[in-house]
Amino acid sequence: MLERLVDITDNALAPDNLYEDLSFPDAGGDIPYIYANMVCTIDGKTLLGPRGSSAKGLGSNVDQLLMRRIQNCSEAAIVGASTLRAGHVIYPPHLIRAVVTRSGEIPWNNRFFTDRPEKAIVFAPMSAMEEIFPFLPKGVRMSQVGEEDMDVDVEMIARILRAQFNIRRLLLEGGAILNGHFFRAGLVREFFLTLAPKLKGGGESPGLMDGKGFERNGFMELTLLSLYRAGSELYARYSVGSVKNDD
Repeated sequence: MLERLVDITDNALAPDNLYEDLSFPDAGGDIPYIYANMVCTIDGKTLLGPRGSSAKGLGSNVDQLLMRRIQNCSEAAIVGASTLRAGHVIYPPHLIRAVVTRSGEIPWNNRFFTDRPEKAIVFAPMSAMEEIFPFLPKGVRMSQVGEEDMDVDVEMIARILRAQFNIRRLLLEGGAILNGHFFRAGLVREFFLTLAPKLKGGGESPGLMDGKGFERNGFMELTLLSLYRAGSELYARYSVGSVKNDD
């Protein structure tokens, strides 16, 4: 099913066992080891439908299998509220699941909450707390991480997850705005990317990162750790470097 093209990691398994037993460096200090996982088209789009729809149909069944394997190797996952508004988000029972919202607009009937409310955490700025509090399901925890609508402190989120929940491995699963916050803050250490053999086009379709880009000629350099394929779909794993400036 899977074919290995490149793998320089220390724990390369048989191709069909890809991502079954991921190992990461110990998370020292007060921030978890954070890694992102996303799927996109060849032109970098993360949805086939309009903005606000789900990513259903973008990746293949193999992509879905690998996504579940990556989740199974994690201790917690974090998403933006727009991901929940697009459809049910279902996680393995052991996984702590966190959502970040600036507006407080959260679909509380999403399986993200109803499957394991005691595993769910909501992070929001102070301005959204009054909107959230009356609807907060029993067992779901909430934490303030900023003052205003546009102020969400992702470094504070990472520190809270490490200090209060002992999370050492944190999986970032988008969407694009939340990805941008974490990458620009320099918090993401690895990036798992499925490249679907599709073209979408359109200036309104979200990419892997939305929001403010790196200043001037700044960019973040990635180093390829492994590359596998199933048919024409590619599965890459990168280490994430620091922000550079090509002046």
